[in-house]
Amino acid sequence: YYALLIIDSKMKPIAETIFWISFLHIAAPVKTARILVIVPIPSYSHQICYQSLWIALSQRGHEVVLITTDPINDPSLTNLTEINLQSNYHIIKLNFAKNVIAGTHTWLSTSRTLLWALSGDIAENTFKHPKVRKMYAPDSDKKFDLVIVETVKIPSFYALAHRFNAPLIGVSSFGLRNTLYYLLGAPVLSSHPSNWEMEDDTGLNLSLWRRIKNFIRQWYHIYCSINYFYPKQQAIAEKYLGKNNIPDIRDMERNMSLVFHSQQETLSFVRPTMPNILVFGNFHISKKPAALPKDLKEFIADAPNGFIYMSLGTNVMTSIFPEHVRNAFRDVFASLPYKIVWKYDSELSNKTDNIYTAKWVPQQSILAHPNIKLFIYQGGLQSTEEAVYYTVPLLGLPIVGDQYIQVNKMVSLGVAKRLNILDISRENLNASIIDILTDKRYKKRMLEVKALNEDKPYDPLEHVIWWIEFVIRHKSAPHLRSSIAHEPWYQKYEMDVIAILSIAIFVTLFCTLIIIYKSLKIIFNLMEISVVTKKKII
Repeated sequence: YYALLIIDSKMKPIAETIFWISFLHIAAPVKTARILVIVPIPSYSHQICYQSLWIALSQRGHEVVLITTDPINDPSLTNLTEINLQSNYHIIKLNFAKNVIAGTHTWLSTSRTLLWALSGDIAENTFKHPKVRKMYAPDSDKKFDLVIVETVKIPSFYALAHRFNAPLIGVSSFGLRNTLYYLLGAPVLSSHPSNWEMEDDTGLNLSLWRRIKNFIRQWYHIYCSINYFYPKQQAIAEKYLGKNNIPDIRDMERNMSLVFHSQQETLSFVRPTMPNILVFGNFHISKKPAALPKDLKEFIADAPNGFIYMSLGTNVMTSIFPEHVRNAFRDVFASLPYKIVWKYDSELSNKTDNIYTAKWVPQQSILAHPNIKLFIYQGGLQSTEEAVYYTVPLLGLPIVGDQYIQVNKMVSLGVAKRLNILDISRENLNASIIDILTDKRYKKRMLEVKALNEDKPYDPLEHVIWWIEFVIRHKSAPHLRSSIAHEPWYQKYEMDVIAILSIAIFVTLFCTLIIIYKSLKIIFNLMEISVVTKKKII
């Protein structure tokens, strides 16, 4: 016992020393940095998913300058400076429902014919903003330790990282474009279910002809992106920052330190990527949803059987759809013994008492309500994350872009059903709703998916912040980049090797067939000669 006391007395100073060293290490302030963030796409879903990150970075002492179309406007965030670009909403006045109804829309074709031009207009409008122009002016003394740019459609902003001699990080509110995968060195999977750009043309066990078609469409789009779209964006960057001062933005994209994309493994079709492509998600979900408006709260509280919520997001107006589609929803909703909360952008004719319509509702507060039974939605990624978090079964009606693969993934998880919104009938809509409401497996499986999605060895927000600060500390993350990104396309996929081997095999087979043919011809000729000789002898 006495010996133990002596050992204990000797160990105490060591333990105390370790404690204070650890405490000082943990308590030591993280070196603060100046961070420029550019998220110029005028869409609420492109903004809300990042806002918790910008707030957290500013609260850690970093000075964040945020160029955004949807400012947070919180005066308590003294380290967050926002440059308001709500004017970008006037540039993009799209309604994808019109394209869907006309039957002329695909994401790739719309990108080339419409979105690329609009991306140029957004870039011009952003670079011309007085506060932005003042920041990058040649005589400006502004300095940044890091530049973060949304990678969706406007690569000209990468040039600002070069202007400020700062490392570059990309962010995306959904899966990455295949052009970006290609430039980063990741495989391009034209027919894999994870390829959202191909919308509803991907899947498992596709026919050879369909995969050939997807291959041609996808690689043609990548070719056009690299050889037409990027040069136009390059010209915009050079127009405002100087022609001689800007490297090729395609190379800047290849050399990004990190790219964060909202593709949580549980909620997406997993695909091979690169070490510098990291995942985030659920940042926008509120732990304490806002209170419901009084009239809405009373409406759903008086729902003995529960209620159904329907919303097609912020970019699609339900009133644009054909009358028979809107009537099918209205008539089915009216016949159900449930209350209906419907985000509807205009007046609904012949609305029954069990239907509540509004141009806007607090979605998370709705999904968090204990009386909700079903969420009918368009397949938006943030809405999917919210539905999983609040464990609400889904009926998906995908319309554009990544919504198809998002709904397909939810169906594959057993938490949703899917319908084609233009093929909606009273019968199939009613049958789908009743099936989800009466089959308890949808809710049970959703509880399992939520548990799986949240079972992580780290806090997702802190994880992303750690990597951002890692790049700031080390000025980049070159060890995470692959040399494959800089190889020509034919070397990336060893197409030259495959071509040479294919030609060699073809030539070998062809020569073999020729030899066999000649040999057989000689043999038959000899046989004929032999037969003729025998006849003459006889």
